[in-house]
This record gives sequence, C-alpha cells and structure tokens, in this order.
Amino acid sequence: MSPAALARGATIFHASCEACHRGGDAETVSGAPLRELPSYMGSFYAANLTSHPTAGVGSATDEELARVIRYAVSRDGRLMVMPSYAMGDADLAAVLGFMRSGDPLFAPDARPAPKSEFSFIGGLGFRIVTGNEPAERPASGIPVPAKAATLEYGRYMAHDVYDCASCHTDGFSPTKTEGDDVYSGGMSFIDPEGNKVRSSNITFHETGLANWTQEDFTRAVRDGIAPDGSALRSPMPRFRGMDAVEAQALYDYLRSVPKKDNEVKGARPRLTATSVRPAWVVASTETSVDEGTDADTASSVAEAAALSQKQTSVSASTPANGGTATAGAGASTASGAPASSTPSSKSGAAVASSAVTGGGSVASSGAPSKTGNATVASAAPSAPAHKPHSPEPKVDAAKLFVQLGCASCHGPGARYHDRLARASGKSDADLVRWVRNPEQFLPGTPMPTYADLIDVRTARALVRWVKAGGPASLPSSR
Repeated sequence: MSPAALARGATIFHASCEACHRGGDAETVSGAPLRELPSYMGSFYAANLTSHPTAGVGSATDEELARVIRYAVSRDGRLMVMPSYAMGDADLAAVLGFMRSGDPLFAPDARPAPKSEFSFIGGLGFRIVTGNEPAERPASGIPVPAKAATLEYGRYMAHDVYDCASCHTDGFSPTKTEGDDVYSGGMSFIDPEGNKVRSSNITFHETGLANWTQEDFTRAVRDGIAPDGSALRSPMPRFRGMDAVEAQALYDYLRSVPKKDNEVKGARPRLTATSVRPAWVVASTETSVDEGTDADTASSVAEAAALSQKQTSVSASTPANGGTATAGAGASTASGAPASSTPSSKSGAAVASSAVTGGGSVASSGAPSKTGNATVASAAPSAPAHKPHSPEPKVDAAKLFVQLGCASCHGPGARYHDRLARASGKSDADLVRWVRNPEQFLPGTPMPTYADLIDVRTARALVRWVKAGGPASLPSSR
C-alpha cells in the first residue's frame, strides 16, 4: 500500500486487467462480455471486480484474489478462461493493493456479471488442451527482476506482466509460450465489430517488426499508434504506464528472440524497409502562441508541449534517420543483434520529431532573445504589440476522422457512436485535450493518444466538426 506500490499496481492493472473487466460504457470494473473469444467455445464474461461484497470481490481474501491472478483458478476452485500471470510477489501484492485502494474503478456495483458457460465442444476442447490443471508455479517466493534495460527484465515484462507471449502465439495450450512459435502471431480474436482478427508476428523478422525503431515500438504499445499513423487493432491493450526503461527492455528482448517467418494474413500494421510514412502523420501546420490567442488554446498548447517533451524522452537518443535508439548507426543492442534502421521519408520518418508543432515557440516564449527582447524588457511599459492570429489549418475533418481510426469506434453504427452526443456540451479546449491525450482523463482507455499526430489547432477543427454533427454524414458501419 505504499505510494510506489500503488502506482505500480495501477500501471499493471490498467494494462493487463481493465480492458477485460470494464465494459465500454462502464465507469467501474463491474465485468463485461468477453467477445474476443470464438463463439463456438461458449459465452464468457469477465468478473465484477468492484468492492461490492457479493456481486464483486469485496469479501474475497487477498489469498483468493492472488490465486485467481497467478493460476486463473476461481474462488470456488474452477479453472477459468483467463490468462494466469507469473508476476513476482511484489508486483502481485501491488496489484492487490491497487484493488483495495478505494480507486473509483472499484466503487461497489451490485450487478453480478453473468455466469460464463462453455459449449459442449468448447468445454471438451478446453479440458483436453489445458489438462484441466492450473499452471505449475510456486504459490509464493517468485522474485521481480531488478528494473533495468536488460533482457531478463524485458522477458519478465513480456511473459509475466503484460502477457505479450500468450496473445502473440497461436493456440490455447498453457505451454505454448515455451515452444518454437512464441511471438510469431496468429492467435485468433473477435474484434468489437465482430470481425475475426489475428495477432501480429512480433519477432524481428521481415514479416514482423524487423523495421521498427524503438520509437515506433514505444509509441505503438504505449499510445496505440502504429508507425503508419493508424490505430492498433482491438483487442491490443495500451501499456500507458510504460516508462523508458521498460520500453527499452521489452524492445531489446523481442529483438533477441528467434525470428519467425510468419506472414499473418490481415495482421497489421507492418513496416517494410521502403515504407513511406503518410504526410498526414506529420503535424499539418506550424502554430505559435501569441498575445491574441485565447487562454484555453494557450493552455492546451503549453500542456501539449510539456507532455510531448515527456512522452518523447524515450526516443531522445533515436537518430533522425529512423535508426534504433542505440549509441550510433550500426551499434549493437543488448541482444547482440545489429541495430536496424528505416529510411526517412519526405513526410518525416521520425514522427515524434514534429510531435507538437509550435512546442518550441511555447518553450521559448518567455525567454528574451538576442534580437531586441532585452531592450523591450528594460524600456518603459507600453501596450503590447499584438501579432496577427495564425490562420486556422485547412482540415478535411471527415477524412481525418476516418484516417485516425475514429470512425471504427464513433462512426454511424459503431459501438461508441452515441457517445459523441456528449461532446456538444463540452468546450472546444476540453475536447481538444481529450482527443490528443485521452489517457490523462481515463488511464485505462483503449483510445489511442493522438498528440504526436495532430496539433492543437487541427484537433480543434476536428472537434468542431464532430460537435456540428459531422460523423452522422459518414456511411454506416452496419
């Protein structure tokens, strides 16, 4: 229950638990249908994890909750259809601490989640594949490796905390992550629209992540944005709390595993050595804050610039030509593999280098320059010289709404279309902040972080189009 442990527990819970246990319209982790699993297996529901004593887990002991997490064994002794996590004792305790912390996510909800039920075929297959026995691991005494940019820590995150190995390895066997096909992708899921999707090959083969820089990788797994600027597909979670050390460790570890030639049909996004980043990924217009800019916009720009500087700290050592974040071109990673590089395109291969246009202006706006500001500062007070407003960017909002992936969730007929009605009562500035950095409002949100892709004024043009009812003009997804 220490502040550090609660923060760690929140990071793990938001990344590994919340997506399944909080329904799209719910404010709490009160359970949700698990539509990602094939319907032939049966109907499954994630449990209510709120603090309600009967519908939730308020009366569960720490030992019972720990058993669920470590072995996927329910309180009444059944093996469940959920991942089991071999995370170390300290991380497991941190998750339990966060669940007991009184966070609003766990506010009591009296509605019990429906019971999960196997079909005959699903139940038979599950028992055959798993042997109907939980994973073999000690009940206690599992250490957490020292946090560092090492292969050991990267493997721990990939296998035991974020569970990348299970989702990116085909099959249901509990031992599949120990086989030769680990991380080669192909696991089948059902997305929220009912379409079958298969997990991507995340080995560093040409059919996988061979041409991804660490900057590409970090933005994808943390912010949900692929190197081509598109949103990562559901049900891929967002690892919002991932810091620079974890990102480096995870990236280097995946580079160290054997490369697998596996072209997963329909899996995306893939980056090739000749891929050109589309121009719309790069911020569309230069902006600056002057005395004539409204206070809300000035605040938004300042916050965005500060956040961008924080977000891109991971990639501070990434070469401008798209190489990996190593000491220099041709340097080796911790795995001993040569660093790969991606040619820069005319549209800007390193998206983060133009993360928030105008950020430099914000950062320097309060500092005197060598071209006369010092003289102005020492002169008698006078009325400030107002600069003309920078022109609003010309934005094709409908096209941008589709390109950013917004239409898949908020277009006509999509699962969150009705939520757009709430936008009409909010200010442009609040909506701009939400569009660019939704994780600041809802840490576990699956919505991508768009701050690297669109600047404040472009976002404002987009939200004004949304508030005017623009999405209703798009074709229905049904």
